[in-house]
This record gives sequence, structure tokens and C-alpha cells, in this order.
Amino acid sequence: MTKSQLLTAVAGSFLVLALAVYNTPAQQPRAPVAAVQSGAPAAAMLDISYIFKNHARFKGMMSDMKADVGRAQEQLKKERDTIRNLVERLKDFRPGTPDYKALEEETAKRQADAQVQMQLQRKEFLQQEAKIYYTIYKEILQEVEYYATSNNISMVFRFNGDPVEIERPDDVLRDINKSVVYFSKGLDITPVVLERLNRRGQGNQGNMTRRGTHHGVPLNRR
Repeated sequence: MTKSQLLTAVAGSFLVLALAVYNTPAQQPRAPVAAVQSGAPAAAMLDISYIFKNHARFKGMMSDMKADVGRAQEQLKKERDTIRNLVERLKDFRPGTPDYKALEEETAKRQADAQVQMQLQRKEFLQQEAKIYYTIYKEILQEVEYYATSNNISMVFRFNGDPVEIERPDDVLRDINKSVVYFSKGLDITPVVLERLNRRGQGNQGNMTRRGTHHGVPLNRR
């Protein structure tokens, strides 16, 4: 393997771990909606995506993982720099000599080891992310079940309340294909569920950002 080939291989072997999923900003509260009133209907609506974006503990867990990813990236960067230095050292030896071959083999081995390490870390972070999502999702379902049974709600439908950007085809398609064409805003229990989840997660430190009020809604404590 020539020096130029080694440099090309080194440059192509290191991929930056994607952090876009960890950097999703919290959704700003939409216009307040009337929460479910006393004598709740048999059905209700829930924006799970909105809850994830504004769930205090979920955001904290994802922030911690982002920090772990950053540290892992820093270690990979150091190893990349070390390999580049080894490649530069090859210039000091004549190709084909024992010293050149030994250094070339060391460089190739460290490059391969770093690539494997990167792939393992990426898999680990993806698994960790999935566990965080599932843990919070189960908590959301438990809270919804408790609230629904406490308020005689027989069925809760999921919806996405994000505003539609007509310049974005995916947004338009999502809106056209939504399962529920219309529902009364009073059926949206998202503000209540989000507030309860944040209260339970952070005690009585105040309510986190939410998009609606819950006046008149019986918030029975367990």
C-alpha cells in the first residue's frame, strides 16, 4: 500500500457519528387548547411527538447521551490524529525496507481497530437511544392509561399537531394522510399528560413548557 493510498484510506475510514437526533430543539408551545372537561368523552387525542419534545427527563437523558457521544468522538479524533502522524512518519523511511513495512502494518492495524471501535460505539449509542425512547414511551402509556381510566375515556387516538409547512412536501403528505380528519380541540389531553409526566419526573419544581391549560380537568393523584 502506498503512502497516498494510506492517507486516502485513513481519511475515508472515520465517519462522524450523527447527532441530529440528539439536537432536535424542543417544540415551542402551540396556541393553548381547551383540555378535556369534566364528564370526559369516550375518546381523546394525544400528541406523543409533542410530549417527547417537551418531556423534561427525556431531554435530560438525551443530553447526557449526547455528552457521551461527544467524548467518544473526541477519543476517535485523537486516534485519527495518531494514525495520520504514523502516515507522515512513513516519509522518513524508504518503501520496501523492514522499518517501512513495520510502520505500514502498524498504521493499517490501528486504522482497522479504530474503524471497528467506531462501529461498536455507534451500535451501542443506537441501542442506548432506543432504550431511552422505550422507557419514556412506557411511562407515557402508563400515564395515559391512568388518566383515561380515571376520567372514563375509552379510547385515545394518536395525532401529530405540528403545523404544516406547505413548502415541505413531507409535511403536506403527512397532513393529507392523517387518520383523524377532524376532532374537537377539547379532546386533546396532551397538555394534561405532559404536565403530569414532568411533575412526576421533577417533583414540585414547577410546570415545564406545555401548550395548553387544564382548568376543569380532574387531575387525580395516585
